[in-house]
Amino acid sequence: MAFSRDRVTFRNEAIYVSPSATGFHYTGQMAIGMPTPPPNFMSIAGWQCGQPWPVFNAYGKSMFYAADHGTTIFQLKRIQSASYGFSAGLTDVNQYGHVSRLDAVKISQAPVNLDLSWYLTDGYNERMVGLVIDGNQSPLAQDISGSDGRNFFIETVPDTVDAASGDMRVKNDRNTVISIGNAFLTSYTADIAVSSVPTASITVEAYNMKADRGTTGLDVPALNPYNGSLISNAWEGGQKGVCNPDGCTGLFSLPAASMMYSGCDDVAALRPGDVVLELDNASLLSVQTSGSGSNFGSAHVQSANINVSMSRSDIYRLGTSTPMTKSLDVPISVTLSISAILADLKKGNLITALCNCERHDLTIKIYDPNDPSCGSCDPEAGAIAMEYRFTRALLTSENFTSTIGDNKTVDLEFSTQVDFFEKGG
Repeated sequence: MAFSRDRVTFRNEAIYVSPSATGFHYTGQMAIGMPTPPPNFMSIAGWQCGQPWPVFNAYGKSMFYAADHGTTIFQLKRIQSASYGFSAGLTDVNQYGHVSRLDAVKISQAPVNLDLSWYLTDGYNERMVGLVIDGNQSPLAQDISGSDGRNFFIETVPDTVDAASGDMRVKNDRNTVISIGNAFLTSYTADIAVSSVPTASITVEAYNMKADRGTTGLDVPALNPYNGSLISNAWEGGQKGVCNPDGCTGLFSLPAASMMYSGCDDVAALRPGDVVLELDNASLLSVQTSGSGSNFGSAHVQSANINVSMSRSDIYRLGTSTPMTKSLDVPISVTLSISAILADLKKGNLITALCNCERHDLTIKIYDPNDPSCGSCDPEAGAIAMEYRFTRALLTSENFTSTIGDNKTVDLEFSTQVDFFEKGG
């Protein structure tokens, strides 16, 4: 039965990501990746090819439901915005003697883009999209070698309910999913400013994009990176349970959406008042110290912006219009931009600074606002929710601005490069 929505708002959507584009999207009873359909009855109980596709068991309470075995797909939290689309990537075919094009053909992959932003919490989203956040490895340690990317999923429920509860209270075929396949991270930024909730954003480039009715037993959107073919084309005539004898299968089912917030003991969002910058007095002319100690407050920092640009090269070969992978272009530079109200100056000389090779270790710490030590005599005694470390950073610019009616400001920019083999960077 057809249905229509009056509109779609933020309350109607939830966004998910899988750790691999072409890998298994279900987990077996031993929490390992399992193919779908299963190779034998014992590997995934309750369903075999040719049987009706089972109702999705979101909470895994019965072994006779497909989802009892879990999923490798995880919901992202605190999402603030999402935009996505594609460009056709067509090439005109012209010839002498004819003024207009004969045709427009696809000779390469049609680029798909996705931009997401979220409130910073504890690094959960960063880990889900593939950044390493253990503090011991490079944040891009997982991505230095070729990969097949990840899949992203945007679920939409009817406009009268919240996604966090609506996908369990309405018929599943009234929900829809937009899937983005073989998605590669191309940039990460974090914005921290006075009077604003700290926010992170990412940009990804992908190979494919598809839409489906329902949220269970769907073909994954990924393409085979070796020949550009579909990873999954499971159902004959689109009827779930009737397997396509010539098709490949790589199905997914989305878990039930939730608020992903457990109350006051959980972190709803980090606060600018819990941010501590350790700038190592790395500027040339302005005093830029912060944190604890006698110089606390000498840097009246108003904002900090972190930018990691991860440009990629498409690796093609003859016989396919889809890249085998999108390899990271190295070296990868990281910039830290600081804007502060100028307080004090220090002795410095640009020509002297150009003659030395001084490097700085800079840190941005954001403390957990729910830690019991919050409000204590030591503002830095609590647990750290997020920490950004910049090792061997160089001061690349320092600019002053003074106008009538406004405070004099100084803008600083530091740069470093990602080191894939050593701690930090």
